[in-house]
Amino acid sequence: MTQLAPGALPAGFEDNFGWLLAQCFRAHMAAMDRAVADLPHGHRGFQALSGAAHCSARNQAQLAKQIGLDRTVMVYLVDDLEKAGLVERIPDPTDRRSRLIRATAAGVDRLKATEAAISVAESELLGALTAEDQGRLRTMLREIAAHHIAAAGHVGACDVAEQAKLCDGSGDGAADGAAVVASREIAAPHGQTPAGQSSG
Repeated sequence: MTQLAPGALPAGFEDNFGWLLAQCFRAHMAAMDRAVADLPHGHRGFQALSGAAHCSARNQAQLAKQIGLDRTVMVYLVDDLEKAGLVERIPDPTDRRSRLIRATAAGVDRLKATEAAISVAESELLGALTAEDQGRLRTMLREIAAHHIAAAGHVGACDVAEQAKLCDGSGDGAADGAAVVASREIAAPHGQTPAGQSSG
């Protein structure tokens, strides 16, 4: 494990958990901004596109909750991704009033390219850690995130099963190429929380 040099952090902040998180968050967002600069809505657009490919949400409202966006803002975000040809709205086979958001083939390609750029950026961001420590950090982050998601009751086992049916083509209009992305671990090296589908 890498040892900190004396004076590497301001005195009194070495054990300030909130301050340490804030420094890491700022550095991560700066790296992300550069990696997703060509996507509509930048980081939020990336999360929504990733969710559309992974089928991570049952509808647009759930997607907005996952990303932490106002539902009205989410409508504009999805509109812009659709105009760019990266996602499409398709009928929900279980609810005629609702529409699902799925990544197009072009969207899947753009997602993979963006993930590669993010992977490079995050490798630089975590460069102070060994490869083993980087893996350990990601594992701990997944465990913490999963704990809080479960505590909040965002996604249930039945919801996950239903989403899997829609993603693997059991529902009408599953986007070509989505299964390729969905086959990867959701908490892959880019470590983003994806997005999903639209309620209209």
